[in-house]
Amino acid sequence: MASLNDFLKITERDGISMITCSRCEHELGPADQNPNLNALMHEGPVQEAGPHVNPYHLHGDKFVFRQFYCPGCLALINTEVAQRGEPPLWDVQLEA
Repeated sequence: MASLNDFLKITERDGISMITCSRCEHELGPADQNPNLNALMHEGPVQEAGPHVNPYHLHGDKFVFRQFYCPGCLALINTEVAQRGEPPLWDVQLEA
């Protein structure tokens, strides 16, 4: 078992490396796929990232703040600021 961060770890199941929630052991998919795609996501205005993020609302709603939660225990496992409509970013991508 190897930790990716405080919230996610790599485990083995039937010889396949899986990304797993460190809190509840819920599997978020194979390690060669973006775990954010299998998480629950809340997307809101970029200002939800904090009081000092875009305080003047520049560029309207071009950017969003996303929060990703484990479907098993609802632990917050990742956050990101991204352009609206873009797919979830990979913050940790393992090499083959």
